[in-house]
Amino acid sequence: MDYGISPIGVPGGGTAFITNTGTAALTVKVTDVFTYSTSEDPALERVTVSKNESYRIVNEGWTARSIQHDGSNADNRRFDYAKYKADGTLSASDLNSIAHPSLGDGEELIITGSTANAVTFGFPYGKYSIESTGEPAYARVTLNQGESYQFINVGTRLDTVESDGTSKDKLDYVVYLANGTEASRGSGTTAKPQIAVDRYAVITQVTANPVTYGAPYRNFIARPVGGDAISRVELEVGKSYIFHNNGTLMNPIYNNSKKVGSLFDYAIYKPDGTVNSSGFNSQSGPMIPPSGYAIVTVIGPSPIIFDYTDDFSWETSNDPAFLRVTLSKGESYAFTNISDHLRNLHSTASTVKGKYDVVLYKADGTEQSRRNTGNSTFLVGAGKKASVTVTSDTPITFGGIYRSFKASEDDNGIGQTTLEPGDSYIFRNHDSKSNSLRHDKSSGSARFDSASYRGLRLLTSDHFNNTVDPEIVAGGEAIVTNVSDRPITFSYSSKVEAMLNAQAAFHRITLKRGESRKFINVSTLDKALDVISVSGMKWNYMNYKADGTVYSQASDTTQLPLVQAGGYAIVTTVSDVPVTYGAVLGIFDVEDAQVPTGNQVTVKQGESYVFHNTGSQASSLTTDASNESRLYDYAIYEEGSGVNSKVDRAGMDASLPEISLGAGDTLVVTVTSPQAVTFHFKNEIKAEPSTEPALLKTSLSGGNQKIWINRGSQEAPIVTNAKAAGGTYQYTVTDQAGKVIREHKEAIDNQQQVPANANIHLAVAAAAPAVNFGAPYRVFAVKNNDDSKLDELIELIDKEADFTAGQQGKYRFTPKEDGIYRFAVKEKSNFAAQQPIVSLFTDPDFSNQLVSSTEQAQIYGWDYTVLEYEMKAGQTIYVKLTETNSGALQTVIKAAHMALGKDTSYEYGKGNRLNKVILFTGDQIQLDYDLNGNIIRRTKKVFPFTD
Repeated sequence: MDYGISPIGVPGGGTAFITNTGTAALTVKVTDVFTYSTSEDPALERVTVSKNESYRIVNEGWTARSIQHDGSNADNRRFDYAKYKADGTLSASDLNSIAHPSLGDGEELIITGSTANAVTFGFPYGKYSIESTGEPAYARVTLNQGESYQFINVGTRLDTVESDGTSKDKLDYVVYLANGTEASRGSGTTAKPQIAVDRYAVITQVTANPVTYGAPYRNFIARPVGGDAISRVELEVGKSYIFHNNGTLMNPIYNNSKKVGSLFDYAIYKPDGTVNSSGFNSQSGPMIPPSGYAIVTVIGPSPIIFDYTDDFSWETSNDPAFLRVTLSKGESYAFTNISDHLRNLHSTASTVKGKYDVVLYKADGTEQSRRNTGNSTFLVGAGKKASVTVTSDTPITFGGIYRSFKASEDDNGIGQTTLEPGDSYIFRNHDSKSNSLRHDKSSGSARFDSASYRGLRLLTSDHFNNTVDPEIVAGGEAIVTNVSDRPITFSYSSKVEAMLNAQAAFHRITLKRGESRKFINVSTLDKALDVISVSGMKWNYMNYKADGTVYSQASDTTQLPLVQAGGYAIVTTVSDVPVTYGAVLGIFDVEDAQVPTGNQVTVKQGESYVFHNTGSQASSLTTDASNESRLYDYAIYEEGSGVNSKVDRAGMDASLPEISLGAGDTLVVTVTSPQAVTFHFKNEIKAEPSTEPALLKTSLSGGNQKIWINRGSQEAPIVTNAKAAGGTYQYTVTDQAGKVIREHKEAIDNQQQVPANANIHLAVAAAAPAVNFGAPYRVFAVKNNDDSKLDELIELIDKEADFTAGQQGKYRFTPKEDGIYRFAVKEKSNFAAQQPIVSLFTDPDFSNQLVSSTEQAQIYGWDYTVLEYEMKAGQTIYVKLTETNSGALQTVIKAAHMALGKDTSYEYGKGNRLNKVILFTGDQIQLDYDLNGNIIRRTKKVFPFTD
């Protein structure tokens, strides 16, 4: 409590809670082996105890530890305490103390403020039952010279009356047997009388200074000698009564509950009607403040006799002390705190060794916390609600102060799902507010992966190999995978639906020394990779932007790359210790990676590489290209990025033995020959595989024509092989308004410059040889104002989509009704090698993109790519199907209107065995069983490729 600046040690797998108790901001530094997040729960539950206030603390299953507080003699901050064992016997006590007593499992502590300055105590949050009580730690009285008081030992052991007197303060005492005969005495002494069980002592203060005397309250009754008359009343089981303290001092109402083995509830109120203290299933003698009152309800099993002085009056009460509800296994109830203070909700769980789930909700209805516990009390904030569900076979009674709580049957009970090792589940939150999944802490160090989403699979949070409970936003969902070797049980609101899921939350890739993988960020968010922390792990990485330029790099590091949206990172383990990497499945795709060896790389036909000169001076690459057998396309870019990159040079089917790169320049090459080409380069040039080809290419013959547009902000070239092919071509360059800039009917030039945002219309006469054309891929696009030649997608009809490397599928689709449509691509073979991308455009030129499947999480398995988009009836959109690396595709594409259901449905077969789960999206999970009824296969079918 009020911890200094020393480091905090946390054991492996442990958790530390930190609460800033100061007035200035607190900075906490942690190493990369920690994860951290904000917490609704503080580190310590703090209680400030003023003079004559009392609190009851019970250790409910926590290891023994010393109580923390800020008491000190110097600050005049002291307290009385009495500690009791689980069987109720007194084990330690002290009057006017500043001690730090240790409180073990099941032990109970009563603390009472004894000085004008309050004492603040701190207890590990959620580990102790803490409540205000009308029972003080000590029965105490301050005596002036000549005044006398009687202390009766009603406990189970010999005990001593204590005092705050010094060696100069004297007293007389006489100890009496139960029958009133004298047993021992002291005169003008400083010795304190020892009083055996059922005996009593009368103490008289002799010297002038006032002295306070006290003895543990449960073991002693303290009364004036020969003073006020005592009255008694027997209270019936199930009845409630009000005791009014009409005097000017705080006074107790003693009772015989311990002797007869009966229990009662009480709620004590101050004169202004606010709660002073309370007790549930109590056997104490509560202290009632002057002009205050207590409502007492006898629980039983037998009546209880209360005795009181003439300062008290009593009457029957229509209100009970506590609102009580007894629940059996699976039953739920909601308790709402209608007061303006924190209040304890009590239970008999610890007494009957029962267990229950409790979910605490904030005043706005959002979930604050949840846990499974056997504690006897927990706090409910003002205006907040607690939902309790009994999980044990033993019924449990819950109770809260009657005037502070309202209660009702709760339809927001808690559901539970157990994930076996390797299982993945999807949890959908159908509530209008966020909900959490809470895992059973009894699973120990069991770990899981989780990824939470909202809307159309937009990632909201994720945790890799962790124990952090997933949070699901309103209407969202979470995928959770058990990656441990033991089952994990999750509990959640009844508004959350849980189903088996065919896809995991994360890619988990373990790489040995020298092994590499390429992690491609297919989302619209920048996202870092994750890793399982192991001592001695190290790796290298090269991190690239979407345009293929280097974003960051590191060697022999433990730092993880932040991968840009549309970019990728190649990671290579360099330590002898294998490293397990994590990447959210659907945010990342993972591919095998070729890492350059030394300062050379060999590129095969159809493959592309990007080379970036990171130095401050020009540098060259050399190749083994030759006119006969080794050819490549290339484009060199200077400043700028993406479509606005400035093109320096470009070539098609080139065999240059050397290429010079200026400082900061980028070269993209694509090998076009069957034989590979090897590129050699210096240290300042960094090389990585590229998903971007060097050129946009086409071949024209027999009267065919094509329109290309320079989308960039600067002039850029197109290149041809007209001279080498012995052919001619016709071209017309026009500006955005269609005005002709220049044209030629029979051109043979190998290159034409196209101004920024201008079009070039290319054509080859029917009788002329075929001519190939190429243009830097980053800045040029094909323009197609006529959609009549595009394939038409028809709803719910399969469209074969098989393309060779570099080809694309282009379609038009016109919806018949408003709503969300799904475009799904199913791979027919070679799943790992194909990476289809579906994109929607507003125009047949495919220049104005609406959305791409790379912007939506792909959680449908290796063989499906899905894009969902809301459309209007009759409004045509244009669909492009490409392969990430411009590779070949063997696929089927299909479009369908999504008639979203409200619920998941289930199909059962023989023996009431679950055969199929039909999700609200139309997706299906098919379950197959062996002869013994064990699940042997879970197959996910993606809508509209379903039955």
